[in-house]
Amino acid sequence: MDVARCIADGNTYTAHNFEQLGDSRIEGFRRLLVCVQCGAPAFFRKESRSGQAACFGARPHIPGCEFAAAEGRRRGNPGNDQEEQINLGERIEIDFGYGAQEIVHPTPDNPIDPNGRGGRFVPGSGRRSPVMHRRLSTLLRNLMVSEQFRNSDQIIGLPEGQFRVRDFFVRFNEANRDHVGEYRGYWGMLSDARYGQENSLWLNSGGRENLSVVADTAIVDGLHERFDVDDLEEFAGSYILVFGTLRVSGNGKGYVACNDLRHITVSLSD
Repeated sequence: MDVARCIADGNTYTAHNFEQLGDSRIEGFRRLLVCVQCGAPAFFRKESRSGQAACFGARPHIPGCEFAAAEGRRRGNPGNDQEEQINLGERIEIDFGYGAQEIVHPTPDNPIDPNGRGGRFVPGSGRRSPVMHRRLSTLLRNLMVSEQFRNSDQIIGLPEGQFRVRDFFVRFNEANRDHVGEYRGYWGMLSDARYGQENSLWLNSGGRENLSVVADTAIVDGLHERFDVDDLEEFAGSYILVFGTLRVSGNGKGYVACNDLRHITVSLSD
């Protein structure tokens, strides 16, 4: 995508012109970009160390947008997960071991949170849905492309209990104070990434008022290796799903800290 509109100043930029704004304005404006045709959230990626030119992108465009591009590639070692499908009506249990470790089977009668997250499964109240084991990468892909899945009452089983999909997964731009202290699957598109204190990695979805994911120093190298990322600019425009608890820093910044590679996945863009 060669052009994008910045909602901060209302201007439409080419990637080349945007790159000339200087680091300070780029860091602020890159979190406020949209596709000039369909208005979908857009991202900016600086010129890479390998020589790939600066560019804009959006994921996903609104159907019918002429700037729509093929879905981003999946890197790393997804294995057979590339063939996995999620069928509505089937109960999902999470495979945190990339298919290599024992699956945890929560008790079917565990209560879930009230307010749409609660209630119990009553034995004999109906035929139990078939169970499928799915990885985070499969869940992220379905969250990205299927509104029906995002809003479904499909049950997801975790060691923490049972939840409905529509209540458990929270898109970054929909996270709010009600989610603080809540363990959920937080997901969305990243605008940029940068190193923080002691080489922790901040994966940002926008400005200070927007949620970020903080990868602990202990998993940063593994994160780069698993998803084959050599340059932080490669995270711009990627989608991420992390299982964790929403916290708020002293300056009011919302974040989810992750110190376990099993609880995070990334879908990189082209």
